Amino acid sequence: MQEKTVEFSQLKLIPGQVLQLEFDGYSRERDKAVLIGYRAPHSLIITIPTVNGMSLNVKSEQKVNVRFFSNRVNGVCAFESQVILSSKAPYPHMHLTLPQSVFLGEVRSSVRAEVNIITRIELKGDVDPPTITSAKLLDLSAEGARLIGKVFDFDIDSKINLIFMIEVGDIERELNINAIVRSKSAIEQGFAIGVQFDNVEQNDRFALQAYVLSQLHEL
Repeated sequence: MQEKTVEFSQLKLIPGQVLQLEFDGYSRERDKAVLIGYRAPHSLIITIPTVNGMSLNVKSEQKVNVRFFSNRVNGVCAFESQVILSSKAPYPHMHLTLPQSVFLGEVRSSVRAEVNIITRIELKGDVDPPTITSAKLLDLSAEGARLIGKVFDFDIDSKINLIFMIEVGDIERELNINAIVRSKSAIEQGFAIGVQFDNVEQNDRFALQAYVLSQLHEL
């Protein structure tokens, strides 16, 4: 993020704002929470993220990085915080230290949306027709994505095409995105890969950003 800040109070966040959390000590992808409310200068009250239907075991004094998209500044905001108290009654929620200011940045790869999209993958190269396989998109940003699939007949640095459908509002659009494989690992279901998008056409980039932001505003 760019080193630019704004006072937290100026953002005028409202309950229901979706937040992305990164807890110290957890190696998973970012967790999602929802703003319940806040009372200056005491605390920020948010839901506790769930994994497989179970609430995370959050401990007092645990450090957490918080990211979210703000319509008021039309950009991504981030701040460091700490858990003050967590409780499962009357529902799972926790109190975080309230920041005085937050960092601002442009919409970029730090903003990810959890998705569940089937995509077709075409391996670029000298083979005609190209090698085609299918995969599932698990998270998506304006700059890249994470996918899982049973068989990936390519390695790191391979150039591929991702072809998938998104819906923004009532409009469906098929995207054909060039990407470069940046990571690959074996998992129980097959393989997981991380890809970086490459030379995305402007109209596709706008559609992709709009879709990512629309998903961040959903539970």
